[in-house]
Amino acid sequence: MRQALRAWERSGRLGRHPLARLSVVEARRRAAGYRATPIGYGVALREVLHEALLSLRPGEGEPQYTARRWRPYLILSQQYLHGRSPDYLCEQMGISRSTYNHEQARALEAMADILRQWEELGGEGRVEGEMLAARRAFPERPFLAPSLPPHPLVGRESLLEALRGRLLASDGSPLMALYGLPGVGKTALAVALANDPHVQEHFADGVLWVALGRHPDVLGLLGLWASALGMDPEEVAGYGTVEQRAAAIHALIGMRRMLIIVDDVWNQEHGLGFKIGGPRCAYLFTTRLPRVAVGLAGEGALAVHELDQEVGLALLARFARQVVNSDPSLGKRMVQAVGGLPLALVLMGRYLEQEIHFGQPRRLRAAVDRLLRTEERLRLALDQSPLERQPSLPAGTPLSLLAAISISDEALDEAGRRTLRALALFPPKPNSFTEAAALEVAGTSSEALDALVDYGLVESDPNGRYALHRTIAEYAAHEGDDRRAAQRMVGYYVGFLDRQGEDHKAVEREHPNVLVALDWAHQLRDGQALVQLALGAVPFWERRGLLHLAEGHLQRALQAAEGRGWPEKELTLHNHLGLIAQRMGDYDRAEGHYQKGLRASRAARDQEKEAILLKGMGAVAFSRGDYRAAERHYLAGLERAAGPRVVAALLSNLGVLRVKQGDLAGAEEAFLRALELARGVEHGGPLSALLINLGVLAARRHRYEEAERHFREGLERARRAGDPRAVAFLLTNLGALASDRNDVQAAERYFQEGLTLAREGQDRERIAHLLANLGALATRRGKAAQAENYLCEGLEIARALGHRENICLLLTNLAALNRAQGDLAQGEQHLEQAMALAQELGQPRLRCALLMERGELALARGDGQAALGSLARAHELAQSLQLVRLRAEICFGMARAHRALGEERDAVASWAQRAMELYGRIGHVGAERVRAWLEAAG
Repeated sequence: MRQALRAWERSGRLGRHPLARLSVVEARRRAAGYRATPIGYGVALREVLHEALLSLRPGEGEPQYTARRWRPYLILSQQYLHGRSPDYLCEQMGISRSTYNHEQARALEAMADILRQWEELGGEGRVEGEMLAARRAFPERPFLAPSLPPHPLVGRESLLEALRGRLLASDGSPLMALYGLPGVGKTALAVALANDPHVQEHFADGVLWVALGRHPDVLGLLGLWASALGMDPEEVAGYGTVEQRAAAIHALIGMRRMLIIVDDVWNQEHGLGFKIGGPRCAYLFTTRLPRVAVGLAGEGALAVHELDQEVGLALLARFARQVVNSDPSLGKRMVQAVGGLPLALVLMGRYLEQEIHFGQPRRLRAAVDRLLRTEERLRLALDQSPLERQPSLPAGTPLSLLAAISISDEALDEAGRRTLRALALFPPKPNSFTEAAALEVAGTSSEALDALVDYGLVESDPNGRYALHRTIAEYAAHEGDDRRAAQRMVGYYVGFLDRQGEDHKAVEREHPNVLVALDWAHQLRDGQALVQLALGAVPFWERRGLLHLAEGHLQRALQAAEGRGWPEKELTLHNHLGLIAQRMGDYDRAEGHYQKGLRASRAARDQEKEAILLKGMGAVAFSRGDYRAAERHYLAGLERAAGPRVVAALLSNLGVLRVKQGDLAGAEEAFLRALELARGVEHGGPLSALLINLGVLAARRHRYEEAERHFREGLERARRAGDPRAVAFLLTNLGALASDRNDVQAAERYFQEGLTLAREGQDRERIAHLLANLGALATRRGKAAQAENYLCEGLEIARALGHRENICLLLTNLAALNRAQGDLAQGEQHLEQAMALAQELGQPRLRCALLMERGELALARGDGQAALGSLARAHELAQSLQLVRLRAEICFGMARAHRALGEERDAVASWAQRAMELYGRIGHVGAERVRAWLEAAG
């Protein structure tokens, strides 16, 4: 008896137990209609044991753990049926373990006595006693679920396993409800579970299945269940109400272990009408409506989502492997076109499967083209058998996306349908939109929006945002084009951009919707809204590096503004277009836009806008290396500017120019004046730029801790503001600081992160500069091939831009690489080109660095005298410019040049000592390098 109770949940093992050979068990098996298999005998034995156990129950009502008369029943039922431990039961009953063991032995003996009595009755053929009279036999184990489809489920393995695990849980009656979009595969999952061998073994008494649809005949469907359970048709007819039939079926099921599946529930009351099994039954509901799922199953409500691209591609390949293998990108486009919806992928796959069968490339190409058109995808249909048919579709109607979604659409009222069509203006998932946007665009109430969520047509998340699946959006757009809703959308996002100001994170969340509003403004010929939207979005585009996108929309806005008498809008648009062209490296086009903007600002007598445009003109001149023109434009802008933000920006640019000219005092004066103004500006754009410039200035003066403090504060502000361009600039400078400190790993990490951001933002000037730094770092680490790749790519970009300073920097670094590789002739060529550019630029610091490199090249050739000449001129220039680090490097070069000429040790040591002193003054690691060289030189 103990062994049998331990095998309670394992029907096959119970069927092989010696007790299964009892005649009372055989009588039960035959009466119930179970097959003569181990599982059939096991189910019969379990029912007999359960009846015997119930006979030990001393009375009705709640069990009393402290009452002695309840001990036999509680000990056996709680330990073997519910898995309670003996220690737990001892504590609940207030008895010792020895008493528990004694009581358990008595209980097992009592159950054995009951079986002996029943065996004597069964052996004499009197099995029709009370035990079996309480049961009504099944003629066969009912299985009402549809058969498995010819193609297996794809991508649902983990979900199927989780659902199976819940169903096979031994405690209680599992209760689940699957919900999701039409066509997402809820019914397919239910069919797979019903046909699963492990599930069928566990629910050995059968599977009851019913598909309801929107308007089910509940009474008739319950009648089908009653008949399947063996009830006579006349008896079924005698139960004339839903309640009567439900009660009769409940009695028929009794203690049977059955799986009950209720498919396509639209109404919670209808679903509950089939929740009529016994305590050993499990339930699985499917519905499109999240609210119904929660109402039926509570925490057992589970969402079924679309397939991701990889799994969707695998499903499509089940039918059309030839298409997927020949052009994977085409397969991905088809998966994306339907948002990974399984029904749509099956429909497309079956359609392609037919066309592949004919073997004509022309027909297959035409079929693929057809599937990429929204109208064709929606109408693509599949005939189904009566058992597979969607219950809400009229008989004979083929299954299609259009038909499947229209069922939900038809369930809506007029306000719901109108709201759905308006919301189709928003781009589909993964895009989302706020409730405020939804209500404004649809011109509707929150109740209508809630109805769409309740019907599963619109998804919501805990953040208060909403989304439409692609197929739902395409269906709704196919059903109608609401231009009034489009006008409301344009108006809403004009106001949204005006309200958000510099909140780029908020704009990022709504960016896809803003782009749709821009397109509608263009289609509706609403020039004013088009200009407002473009100007509202351009700070975000510029910040994120979306330059080509920004240029296209701004050009369209400019066309709308021209000739409308909107000079202020025109000059603002020209300013942004000039800035974008400049960042893209097209300086001629940038200057053209700034010139047009200047003419418009002067015509409008708008000096503030004129100052902004002069700043742009100065920046273009600066990028070209024409520092005199840049200074002229900046000073002219300062004469006209009044607003602190514009004045601070102009002073900041002027300070950068002064640094390039070697006027560090003038640069500091400009930066400090700008900083005072910038700290009073609400948004941090000017302040972030000034922190960068102050850091650069501190680094030039070898105040590295101060420089790092400025850079890190700027980096924190830039990251917080979501300004990747400023972040890339700051990372460049932090990398340069790390390089000066000989922390090459940190330097490379900073440079690489900055390069990634610059590439994402299409900031070609910054890309070229970072490639120059990475190339120099790779040369220093002895990675010549890597250095050459960096420097050659950077030089190509800088030359395409015409950015002379970056060209000069890259040529200098290439010359150093050539020297390290021993290719001195090539190094001389690169150096001569760089020297010519430096002369044009008029940058003394750059000329100093080039003279030092010329000296190093001469040293590499073994020409100590030429090296001394170049290094002496470099030293004189570095001393006048107060460039301490460069002086230290030059002094070290002088020491090596004197040694190469064979001069006395005192002369060599003098220059080496001077180099160490200068390095030490700024805390540079170069001092150790010089000391080691001096010791090695003897």
